[in-house]
Amino acid sequence: MPESPARPCSSYLPGTTLHEYQLHMKQQHPAMFELLDARRLTELEDQSWLADDNEFGDDNDRGRGSSYRLAQRRSTARLTGITTLFDLLGGPHWTRPVCDVLGGDGLLSKVWRGLTGAPADAEVPLLAGDISGRMVAAALADGLPAVRQRADRLLLRDTVLDAVLIAYGSHHIAAPARPDAVAEAYRVLAPGGRVALHDFAAGSPVARWFGEVVHHQALAGHDYDHFTSDEMRGYLTAAGFADVRVESMYDPVTVRGETPEQALAALADYMIDMYGLELLRGAAPTADAARADTLGLLREIFRYTPDEIPESATGAVTELTVVADGSGHRAELPRIALVASGTKR
Repeated sequence: MPESPARPCSSYLPGTTLHEYQLHMKQQHPAMFELLDARRLTELEDQSWLADDNEFGDDNDRGRGSSYRLAQRRSTARLTGITTLFDLLGGPHWTRPVCDVLGGDGLLSKVWRGLTGAPADAEVPLLAGDISGRMVAAALADGLPAVRQRADRLLLRDTVLDAVLIAYGSHHIAAPARPDAVAEAYRVLAPGGRVALHDFAAGSPVARWFGEVVHHQALAGHDYDHFTSDEMRGYLTAAGFADVRVESMYDPVTVRGETPEQALAALADYMIDMYGLELLRGAAPTADAARADTLGLLREIFRYTPDEIPESATGAVTELTVVADGSGHRAELPRIALVASGTKR
């Protein structure tokens, strides 16, 4: 365990050295601090990737970080899929810590609080990891435990976690690094620990959305290869996981409004912000026109046949649908994801 913070290192987080980060974790999240590996932290010194940021930097740097964090304020928009992933990993009532490898600004930690009824200041069992310094800084500012690390070089000690989740952005992991990312998950899990690797499959409507819309309408583009089921299975098996399964899961985006029109407008705003569609937004004469353009694309791309919907997805829709929901309405955009899971023996 890290007995004392490593020597100072610049540019670990925006405006924060590695030394300052460690002091913060030791004071604010001592249990999570104990999971960090002193040797791996020391090896961060002078690593070039710390000076870089990705598309989740600020929007004015050709990133989409600011708009993405704005979208995350609707923390229940992906609740259905997040709940399914938590269940797959034996949660949400874990007995050991869990690493959300692509945790961004800590959305899943906030969802965990809502699912369990934990108070806003309660310590969460999830450690949000991310390669983006700005995302990790945002999570820490919200009082959440987080660590800036590469998915294929986790900064955690061996056999300390109950579960590892690699989801909502796994296609950002470069293909040569994917085997190492899964092997790292195996390393940090305790025996009996679970892993879940989630992505939207190559050739799926979501992959089409990324390729045909996000890549051309976001400032930073979006040129990434999505996983296949065979690829997922192969990585987990090669890493040593047992009971490996790859299955489809229903993972919709759901946004609410008082009227059907308000629900659809809110969904359009969410998708524009979530994926940083700044070129689409800028080309439209008005905000309503940008929403209409976005909804047209969503209706065109996100279509499934009934046979593609997992049997477990009771009440799922096959296309963009608005339904009455309590005193208001819910816009539901169907998405089908792939998830591979396995157990460390």
